[in-house]
Amino acid sequence: MNAERPRPSIITLTSDFGLSDGYVASMKGVLLGLCPGAELVDLSHEVPPHEILPTALILEATVPYFPPQTVHVVVVDPGVGSRRRALALSSAGHFFVGPDNGLFTPFLQEEVVTGVVAIEEERFRLRAFSSTFHGRDLFAPAAAALARGADYASLGPEIADPVKFPWPHAVLAGDRLVGTVLHVDHFGNCVTSIKESDLPTWEAYHVRCREVDFGPLKRHYAEVVSGAPLALVNSMGRLELAIAQGNAAVALGIRTGDDVTVAPGK
Repeated sequence: MNAERPRPSIITLTSDFGLSDGYVASMKGVLLGLCPGAELVDLSHEVPPHEILPTALILEATVPYFPPQTVHVVVVDPGVGSRRRALALSSAGHFFVGPDNGLFTPFLQEEVVTGVVAIEEERFRLRAFSSTFHGRDLFAPAAAALARGADYASLGPEIADPVKFPWPHAVLAGDRLVGTVLHVDHFGNCVTSIKESDLPTWEAYHVRCREVDFGPLKRHYAEVVSGAPLALVNSMGRLELAIAQGNAAVALGIRTGDDVTVAPGK
């Protein structure tokens, strides 16, 4: 019997660079040059520019489906070139590399994080170093080192205060569960801060947002006619507001930050 071939290192990339320029390709060139044979996977390069929370949501939704020891490079970095730190961390069985601006909040919780360091060792950067493209010159070389088996702790000193933003949660107020719209996806579906695990043990639920009645929770989009609003628990395990075969954000004027309420249904 032939011995099982070792799995190639997996490195994921997430950014707000888009694909019309050469930024993503430059990072991939560095990664493949330093870690030949690595499997590069794009999570998204269409994150709204400079938006931290949507990026964190993408990581929360996708990272658990990758094999342990995957290296995740995240470059949504409005503070590039400033005094903000560059991070490498081990958490939930994965490694992460990127700016210290709150991107990694879901993976900085005490119950999952192993350790966090500031990337300061100059050997983990390109010699021709740009102050405006840390994705290529700092984060990609550091990620390649991790993918080759380097200990994340070797990249720099341990830090105890990485930036975390208040992760939005649902609040139970009397007989109402109140949350907010966190993100509008490509389809115009509105993803909220209410997780399935937040829903009280009521027999049924009734959902409202911006005076729009979304009715009882549905299981899938085809439970209502085309053009009708609905609320369901999406594949991320979060309450989502949608319009069947339509764009809820545009049609109903729903925006990030809007309140969402869930009340007992009949």
